[in-house]
Amino acid sequence: MKTERGMKNGHYPIMWRVALAAILPLWAAACGHDPAEETARLRGDRAFARGDYEEALAEYRLSLLREDPGTDGLVRAAHAYVALGRVDEARALYDEAAREDSVHADQAVSDFVALARREYENGDNYGAASAMEAALHFRSGILVEELALPLARHYSGAGEHGRAGAFYLRALRRNSDDPDVLVETALAHEEIGDCESALVYYDEFRELAPRRESEIRLNLGNCSFLLAGERRAQGANEEAIAYLDAVLELNEPRALVPQAHFEKAEILAEMGDCPAALESYRAVADAGAAGPRSLVRRARNRIDEIRFGSVEDGLC
Repeated sequence: MKTERGMKNGHYPIMWRVALAAILPLWAAACGHDPAEETARLRGDRAFARGDYEEALAEYRLSLLREDPGTDGLVRAAHAYVALGRVDEARALYDEAAREDSVHADQAVSDFVALARREYENGDNYGAASAMEAALHFRSGILVEELALPLARHYSGAGEHGRAGAFYLRALRRNSDDPDVLVETALAHEEIGDCESALVYYDEFRELAPRRESEIRLNLGNCSFLLAGERRAQGANEEAIAYLDAVLELNEPRALVPQAHFEKAEILAEMGDCPAALESYRAVADAGAAGPRSLVRRARNRIDEIRFGSVEDGLC
């Protein structure tokens, strides 16, 4: 046939040449892309897919400058920053995208939580904390339970005890029977002046690890002395005496034992219990070697006032 002869001879009829002209561009598109027609975003996607995040980021940034890709471009660049562990830059771009559409805040949270887990697994608590801070920026209150303890320890080590305390409380949900977590939680509360809560956790620590009580005796004494002063200022004298008795029983901190005797004596004198007040004032002198001489002199003067003075209105 003519058609067969033409094909055999390398000559195509007009209809075939028209068909080939239409199909060849499609074949070319299927077989490869014209680099001149590629967008920076497309090149970025390809680089990201093969794990070349630096190259992907460069292309996404170029796209932001030249192609106006909208919020989709912002999210792509932010995602690349996260892949590189660059939290601040990623957060700034996600912020911009979320202002356009709040749905991008969810993507940000997902990205930063994943990064926090990755950094923790790599032993980088600082990186994990930075990523979780970014996640919390987009959704307050979110926390990955397994990250609570390392984050608490990170903030505690950095001296941010207020933040550490909040994470320790979350960590206790999974580690309530761990003496180390209990004592760390207590320390975090003590550091911010919340001795009342600290004593609760110290007591739980003593119950779980009675042989380790020596580790926290000083802390128990410090907190008890502080709380005694607070209760006395509030007029709760009985509670104040109970806390002072705890200091005296512990004999810690030793530098404050004479002061504890004196404060107890003062409260007892105010309550009109003169014999008990005298006993406590004398204890100041007995413990005087550990305290200031001025305190001993004051105690002796008060003894003389009680012994040789007059009791007025039920006071010593």
